[in-house]
Formats: sequence, structure tokens, C-alpha cells
Amino acid sequence: MSDRSDPVLWQYSFSNFNEKARWALDFKGIAHRRRSLMPGGPRAMMFSRKGGTLPVLDLDGERIVDSSRIIAALEERQPTPALYPSDPEERGMALELEDFFDEHAGHDMRRVGFWEERDNTEFGLDFMTVDQRPVARHVLRVTLPIGWRYVSRRYGFDEESFQRSKRVLVAALDRIESERDGRPHLVGDSFTVADLTAAALLWPMVWPPEYQYELPEPPPSDFRTSVAGHPAIDWIAEIWRGHRGTSAALG
Repeated sequence: MSDRSDPVLWQYSFSNFNEKARWALDFKGIAHRRRSLMPGGPRAMMFSRKGGTLPVLDLDGERIVDSSRIIAALEERQPTPALYPSDPEERGMALELEDFFDEHAGHDMRRVGFWEERDNTEFGLDFMTVDQRPVARHVLRVTLPIGWRYVSRRYGFDEESFQRSKRVLVAALDRIESERDGRPHLVGDSFTVADLTAAALLWPMVWPPEYQYELPEPPPSDFRTSVAGHPAIDWIAEIWRGHRGTSAALG
């Protein structure tokens, strides 16, 4: 890995945690290359060894795993535009909220989305191969039963966990409204890592047109319908409209 090479983001194009890393790179205007992997493919499984996960960023000769660590590295490399507030108290709150949504929104959003659509094979194939070559869809169809068993064990995809995750997500929406208290942002008067994290991890609740990949039309969702009137849903959509910006990807 050369120190002079462009940053490379190894990603799943459909994943909410991967979107968090993409958004940070784009917000800072850091030119980078994206390498989208097929779930269950050899390279994806390599990154998953010993509990590893995506996104992974190759940056300045270092391989960084985890979306929060990626953002921390980007802040150090290019402090402006800042995602961390300069005020120490606000910075602490923004980082606490980043951690909260990582642990009490991101994983639960994944679980609810996949569990609701577990029998909708065609949508699942379209969703997980949005920027892959056509052959990837055929390969994924063959490997899907094995892949489903693997992710079910790893991420806890079952009815009991699904019901618990729905409650966790409603609590996350309530936390958004409590923290912002009618203001445009969760911390202070400007866009921070707290806003980015909440909006990126909860994007399937609003299916934003600003998403940078051509997603399939979302199927009906009992959960999305149940939270459609929550005021935090409009806030998430507004953060996407106002702050997602354009891609800094080179390819």
C-alpha cells in the first residue's frame, strides 16, 4: 500500500455504516476511490475474518476499520470542513451521540430492514447489487441461502431480535427530537458528526433521493409505515437534502 496513493474505500454500496464513511469523505471533499464488494464474495469474506467488517479505508499507508475510526482519521488528516465541534463540551456531546447511534440505531436498522424483507428475494438481490456487474446478481442468488444463515448467526436475525430492534429504533428517533429540541442540528448551530451519523445510519427510514446509488424502489414496510409520522423522519430527510452534497469519488 503506497502512502502516495489515493484513499481507497472498501464498501458495500447499500450499507448504512458504509454510507456514514462515504458521507464523511464527500463532506470533506477528499478524492478517493471506492471498491464495492459483493456480499459473500471472496474479498468480502476476507475482510470479515475474525469479526472484521466494512467499511475499510486505506489511507496514507494505513488500513482503518470501523466508520467512527475512519471519521476520526479524516478529521486528523483534513480538519476542515470540520465534523467535530471546536468547543470541547459540544465535541464531547457530538462524539457521544455518534457512539449512541452506532450502537442504538445502525445495527438495529440493518436487522429490521433485512428481517422484513427476508422472503423478498428479488428485492434483496437488487438491493445488494446496486452497483455490481450483472453477473453478481446471479452469483448472489446461488449463494444467498448460505449467506443468510451466516448473517443471521452473526447479526442476530430472528423474530425476537427484530421486535427488540423496532423498539430501539423508535427510541433513537425520540433521542433525535430530544437532543435537537426544535433546532436544525443535534449539537450546536452547525452540521456535525452527530447529524451525519444519525442521518446515514437511519437512511432506510426515508429512502432519500440524494442517495448516490440507484436503489430499487422500496417495498412496503410495516415498520416504516408505523414511524412515518414521527417528526424525526422529516429531520432525517432534511439533513440529507441540506448536507449530503456531491461525491468526491474518483471511481
